[in-house]
Amino acid sequence: MKRLITGIIVMVVLLFTIFPGIFVKAKERPVVSVGYGWSTEENERVAMRKAVSMVKKQLAGVVPEYILLFSTVGYDSQKVLQEARRFFGERVKIHGGTSSGAVFTLGGYHGGKSDSLALLAVASPRMSFGVGGASLGKVSSAREAGSKAILEAIENARKKREDKPKLILMTAAPGKEEEILQGIEEVIGKRVPIFGGSAGDDDNSGKWEEFANGHVYGNGVVLTAVYTDLKVGWAFESGYLRSERSGIATKVKERVIYEIDGKPAAQVYDNWIGGELSEILKTEKEKMSIEAKTVFYPLAKVVKGNGGETYYISMHPAPYGPSQEFLEVHANVEEGDELFLMRGSWELLLNRARTTSLEATVKGRILPRDIAFGIAFFCAGTMLAIPPEERPKIPSLVKDGLVGAPFIGTFTFGEQGFLPGVGNVHGNLVSVAVVFGNE
Repeated sequence: MKRLITGIIVMVVLLFTIFPGIFVKAKERPVVSVGYGWSTEENERVAMRKAVSMVKKQLAGVVPEYILLFSTVGYDSQKVLQEARRFFGERVKIHGGTSSGAVFTLGGYHGGKSDSLALLAVASPRMSFGVGGASLGKVSSAREAGSKAILEAIENARKKREDKPKLILMTAAPGKEEEILQGIEEVIGKRVPIFGGSAGDDDNSGKWEEFANGHVYGNGVVLTAVYTDLKVGWAFESGYLRSERSGIATKVKERVIYEIDGKPAAQVYDNWIGGELSEILKTEKEKMSIEAKTVFYPLAKVVKGNGGETYYISMHPAPYGPSQEFLEVHANVEEGDELFLMRGSWELLLNRARTTSLEATVKGRILPRDIAFGIAFFCAGTMLAIPPEERPKIPSLVKDGLVGAPFIGTFTFGEQGFLPGVGNVHGNLVSVAVVFGNE
């Protein structure tokens, strides 16, 4: 027996000497394996091959369960998805959509003058993902689409309805986000946070698309149900300064404000910003060009939480109507809502890239060394207000906030987030960050 024990000890010592990492290899392997890639190649197959090559090198043989994929609208989205599934297999779960103008990752700002795509792949024994989607044109309402998509995501994750996810990620066509959120909450309740951004295009012409596994929707919603016991942090930040100018929405219909304090809404707004709207309309005729200027003067509706919290949900205004006397915004407004004028600068909006990701990390109580990866949804209207030569700083600032951890980012046409005491909301000109920990 003594000889046997002595032999085992000698063998262990030899193994440690010859292969010093053999007994710590499993321990050193990260709880969450992540790889990201990107490309600006013109051809979809070549672009995906380049991005996948980066991902696989980082994953070092680990097969991903889940992929986030964002691309600009110049690509054939069906081809992009087909290539992704060809490289990673039919069983991989894919969530994504189109981004306005560019995408961004830890590797930098991709696009602007060319089409671009980016993907981030994840595998972890302590994370489960379910992806579901629905076409708004094939159901009776956007609310039903939200319910249908989340039920499909739960089934895709092989979970039961009563198994509440840690959070939901959302990519939807712009226009009916509040109703979609209501449909999701009818299934999972109001306490599960929902974060995301609406799909975008380059000129607000409706070319946006949403991706769910092998499906591409032109007017749909895609959701990911994330189940994990790991730490997760999030932030939903407008970053504007509140002015003292305010009024009550006295006549509205969904996303059109007809009157503020009983007067034509555009007239009131123009007075609030010192006649600048009138000046903008003398030279700018295209809606996106006008909104590129009004981005510095958004409206915000006041939302009260059940714990006494007060929030300001920013909304992007543009003149509307035959005489442009009304205001159209990209979030629902109700009669009686209190509206405030907000102010900002491109420097302030640019710096949100850092502050939002940092805030998400702090709220999640995730130590810098334990950050696994992050997701950034950055408003496209905000991005367009930043000078083109300054936009490449966006990923650098996110990188700073995430202390160099991998991330993927998309430029969106509206953003969704969770507010304590209120629940899940939709707003504009918002920066959203979701950060996942390794413990």
